[in-house]
Amino acid sequence: MKILIVSGFLGAGKTTFIRRLSRNIGKRFVILENEYGAAGIDGARLGKDVAEEGNIWEMTEQCICCSGKKDFASSVLTIANAVDPEYLIVEPTGVGRLSKIIENLKQIEYERIRLLSPVTIVDIYSFGRYLEEYPELYKDQIASAGTVIVSKTEQSGVEEKERIRKFIEKINPSAQIITNPYASMAREEFENFLKEEWGGGKIQKAETEEKLPDVFSLETVSMETPEKLLCFLEDMVRGKYGNIIRAKGQLQAGTDFLRFDVADSRYSVTGAEEKTAGKAVFIGELIKREDIEENFKKEARGRKMKYMARKAP
Repeated sequence: MKILIVSGFLGAGKTTFIRRLSRNIGKRFVILENEYGAAGIDGARLGKDVAEEGNIWEMTEQCICCSGKKDFASSVLTIANAVDPEYLIVEPTGVGRLSKIIENLKQIEYERIRLLSPVTIVDIYSFGRYLEEYPELYKDQIASAGTVIVSKTEQSGVEEKERIRKFIEKINPSAQIITNPYASMAREEFENFLKEEWGGGKIQKAETEEKLPDVFSLETVSMETPEKLLCFLEDMVRGKYGNIIRAKGQLQAGTDFLRFDVADSRYSVTGAEEKTAGKAVFIGELIKREDIEENFKKEARGRKMKYMARKAP
């Protein structure tokens, strides 16, 4: 079993990349999702894409680079022995240190478990902000990768792509850097990610412990109308509910079932085919939990709410 880690900060586009990867590789694989928060969201989104060739394992509430590393190692060994796929794709939480995840996997690596060159996804829009606010963590994810893919570049010009390439090269001079949209990648390019084994490059050591964002999760929630959801998201990106850097969820709004996604100051809403109980997760600093909860329908509010402050890995 070969293991590909797809790292990247909150909202960078890891899940979207994995979905495209899964459609192109044509191999037997398992995806191990590490959600930052109690409400697992992305597992359901990936489910349809891997229905034929693979399956999803989820780990929530524990970060696989620190507090949950023993459970993570056990899960990897269980997948290798019980499922025995050709490939395991690991999607860490957006605030996991890639260097520590590599260290954890190297401890259980042997002839049947091999680590591939890790991939890190970087959001071209949020690069400067997160590099300033979470420098140690952000640099760790970039410096420990074999390939760095810059996401959301569809509307970016040549000069903008070249500027971010130079920033990344300063952090990781040896990395392969891809700035073209991965939506346009050929099948052969996706398959190349499964061929290059990790060459034992330098693992970055954290110089200082860094404060991580807080997490606020809600389950069994809904909203009165789609319009109210849109107003809620608009207020969120304007800072009404604190410094929310990442939010996602799926819920019923009126008669519609919708998914929402917030990354930095941008949001999107799409339809959801799954008619499941609503859940949402909000990640950031100074989160106004009670104000957020007030936006959801009263009969659902507070049934199953969980909040936690994470410590740095």
